[in-house]
Amino acid sequence: MKAPIPNRFLTLFLFLLLIIPTPASTQERPGVKQGPDPRQVFTEMMKPYRELNDYTVRIHAKVNMPAIRIPDFSAILYFKKPDRFHIETRSFAPIPRDSGMFNPFQFDPEKNLITYLRTENLNGMLLDVFKVEPIETKALIRYYHVWIGGNPRRILQMESLSVKGTKGRVKLTYRTIEQGLEKWLLPEKVHVQLTFPEGMHNADASSFTAKDNPFSSGMRRLDDVSGEGEISLSYSEWQINTGLDDRLFQKDKK
Repeated sequence: MKAPIPNRFLTLFLFLLLIIPTPASTQERPGVKQGPDPRQVFTEMMKPYRELNDYTVRIHAKVNMPAIRIPDFSAILYFKKPDRFHIETRSFAPIPRDSGMFNPFQFDPEKNLITYLRTENLNGMLLDVFKVEPIETKALIRYYHVWIGGNPRRILQMESLSVKGTKGRVKLTYRTIEQGLEKWLLPEKVHVQLTFPEGMHNADASSFTAKDNPFSSGMRRLDDVSGEGEISLSYSEWQINTGLDDRLFQKDKK
């Protein structure tokens, strides 16, 4: 006995519901990884530093560069919001500007394209990994990979690729600095591992310090470096919001 016509239509309708794709608005878009919102993560990470207007810190450094002997050195680093640096030193002092000079606003979502990549285990800690691409066309760095984790959330590792091909890997540790009633989570040690391009003039030397370093001419010693090098930095004697004079940074603006 044949089924009634209405039942046939009902069967066909249910079949179509099973084979028609769900609208794109309810599906995961191809190529989009599920994870924390990059803009929110980096905005929240900057919040504790919104009242940080300037700082002064003493840096001690050990440098191991291929084919170049660089003695240990000390320097005093000055920072003024949003991205101005001044350095005082009595010796040749190669300090990587994008990793050795702490700037809590470096990865501002308004100035960078930020993408979530993955979550991975690093030394027993689950960290979120992001790709950060500076919007500024004159930036010396092509992109960063940034590992964020801990409580409070902070940057624990970075990798970078410069426009000239130098690769950097940075590991950071922090300490809490108390100043009056305020507490700041600031770098204590930074280890930078650098891989320079083989067989080419390294124009990245200019990225190793503030522009007004009194020994900046010595950076030419890094022009022909190739292979791998390391810089270990330690930070002490932090002074926050002392009202640094703009004139201190005038040379760095050139």
